[in-house]
Amino acid sequence: MRVALIQVPYMIGDDRHSASQGPQRYLQAGAGELFTVKGIATSVELVERGAPFRDSTSASLAVNKNLSATVQRVTNGGAFPVVLAGSCDASLGILAGFDHSRCGVIWVDAHGDFNTPESTVSGFFAGMSLAAVTGHCYRNYWGQMGNNTPVSEAQTLLLGARDLDAAERRRLESSAIRMVRWEEGRSQADVNATLEALANRVQEAYLHIDMDAMDPEIAPGIVDHPVPGGLSLPQVEEIIRAVCSRFRVRAACLATYTPERDIGDKTLQVGLRILETLAECFQQRGSLNWIEGPL
Repeated sequence: MRVALIQVPYMIGDDRHSASQGPQRYLQAGAGELFTVKGIATSVELVERGAPFRDSTSASLAVNKNLSATVQRVTNGGAFPVVLAGSCDASLGILAGFDHSRCGVIWVDAHGDFNTPESTVSGFFAGMSLAAVTGHCYRNYWGQMGNNTPVSEAQTLLLGARDLDAAERRRLESSAIRMVRWEEGRSQADVNATLEALANRVQEAYLHIDMDAMDPEIAPGIVDHPVPGGLSLPQVEEIIRAVCSRFRVRAACLATYTPERDIGDKTLQVGLRILETLAECFQQRGSLNWIEGPL
């Protein structure tokens, strides 16, 4: 059993943003040891931009090209990619790095990330990440990173959403994406039933966790303004275990931890516990690597 912890120390390609420090902080706090103590061989990879910063979209493209190549290399070598990223646009590089044509996406986030250049008010590129991977925008841009096969909306699940602008809400409601909203710390639908329905459609999944999905009482150190009423740590752990028990997980990403905004390392500890839960799920599969398929 092998895991590759892949650092992506950028916020939309920008290494000057405080979120770029999150991946290294996880590693300094012992993220790698969470896997090795469970008998899982662990390597650490660093993705670099490789060019001067000019603007967010070109910088993100440069970073994600290198991330895609890294994911492809470690996956071909039999390792499971766990990506530690400053922002959610890393999902483009991750999915471009392997054949995801039969893959579902489980997106845990306070936001929908489902705007397009036509619908967005802020112009925030990372806020279009889920729209991009489902083929609504930036197809040619994504294609420069590698495999840009859109993920079917019907094979996409959004968990934890509670902060959607009007245009994004309309787009999601008119799509085939299954969404479980969160209000006052509680899911507004049966998560397990929704995961089971997705498992009836696909056997493979990419697991994406934005730290802002958590309630700000336990995870205040994030990129965006904290949104109350989010997931508790036990709820996140339950989702991870439910995903790992149902799907052949191809890759996982933990995004947007921002140390500068953390309070008493609360967010750091939650992130480490999420990684430890992944390690526990991996260990429980015994000699079966997630790459090999579901139990």
